[in-house]
Amino acid sequence: MSERSRWIVPIALGAAGVAYVNGRLRPRGDAAEPLPGDELLPDAEIVETHETVLRAPVADVWPWLVQMGYGRGGFYSFDALCQLVGVGISSTDAINPAWQNLTEGDSVDLAGSISLAVARMEPEHCLVLSTEGGSAPAGDVAMDFDFTWAFVLAPTGLHACRLTVRERYVPHTIAARRMVRFIRPVARLMTHGMLHGLRRRTRG
Repeated sequence: MSERSRWIVPIALGAAGVAYVNGRLRPRGDAAEPLPGDELLPDAEIVETHETVLRAPVADVWPWLVQMGYGRGGFYSFDALCQLVGVGISSTDAINPAWQNLTEGDSVDLAGSISLAVARMEPEHCLVLSTEGGSAPAGDVAMDFDFTWAFVLAPTGLHACRLTVRERYVPHTIAARRMVRFIRPVARLMTHGMLHGLRRRTRG
């Protein structure tokens, strides 16, 4: 494992322990449901789907998704864990108009040297981020995989909507495949934190 990836180890071990004790850290979305962004990696080897219902209309939730990112609104999850390993993410509790001008092709940073690109964007419906057009540390074979991260909103009533989050991975090497499977507990933990953070921020 590369030096750049070693920070994942303590978080993964802790997250795996939480997942073992608390069965709620499993995907709760419908893996068979077609979603925007699936077509970008149709042969994904690893797919996880999470969802939650937010007590807010789509129009009120969408701005929170648009402003996500390192150096922007954050990811509304467990910032303390990120800061513990040196990733200085701080999630905002407010909508910032300066972060609302996201368009297809723009970069969304995950950390200082890692970014994804906006591959598909339909306002108030879907935001799909992809490694295609993004960036990662040069020479880090453990990060040699294609990835899409989709956020899809659907109204469930006048003042509520469903948010579905889907991750799709295509590893290119054995090392990358091992890395992706190794970080699954981390991703699940952070996704659950994100969903909780968005529920708190949008419940009015």
